[in-house]
Amino acid sequence: MSTEPQPTSDFSVTKLKSNLIKGGARPSLFQVELLFPQVSGIKQPTIKSKFLVKGATIPASTIGTHDVYFHGRAVRVAGDRTFDTWETTIINDEDYGIRVAIEQWMDLIAEHKLNIRNTKLKTKEGEAADYKQSLKVTQFSKSGRDIHHYHFLGAFPTALSTIALDWGSQEIEEYTCTWTYDRWMPGRAGEHQLTSESHQN
Repeated sequence: MSTEPQPTSDFSVTKLKSNLIKGGARPSLFQVELLFPQVSGIKQPTIKSKFLVKGATIPASTIGTHDVYFHGRAVRVAGDRTFDTWETTIINDEDYGIRVAIEQWMDLIAEHKLNIRNTKLKTKEGEAADYKQSLKVTQFSKSGRDIHHYHFLGAFPTALSTIALDWGSQEIEEYTCTWTYDRWMPGRAGEHQLTSESHQN
């Protein structure tokens, strides 16, 4: 006599509750720290980014592949790691502090008039280039503890969005900034420095 299959032992809300030990991480519990190049021509914001960056993401991790063919059969071989751009959403306060600093930063990289790099920046490249800095996004627990963070090394802004103006709107202004960077590194226990030297290979 056939019998109906029985539900697996994992088909249980109680099992879910027992495995979701800390109740799940909350996407609203985070902060972003932006460092700006310490060169003349960039006015450092008086209000820190950790209070005005309202949207960001945990970065993706991507490793490419190569196909090697043998008698028509493709064998997948691991390729190089690549890093996507990173986007932040920023609240615009009336001092325009962070936006002006980013505009000045981008102007030093490529001036509006002749599209040349400002002479205040040295010509060296790599993560230590004068126009590059470090960014950090931190995920907090519900008790406010740093549970994980990511450092974006060798970062600089590549796109600054418009700010919509509207006579009929009562919303607070916000805009997005897209960042390009050399690499990101996951946070380490007790490691909170945002410098490339702290993440030497």
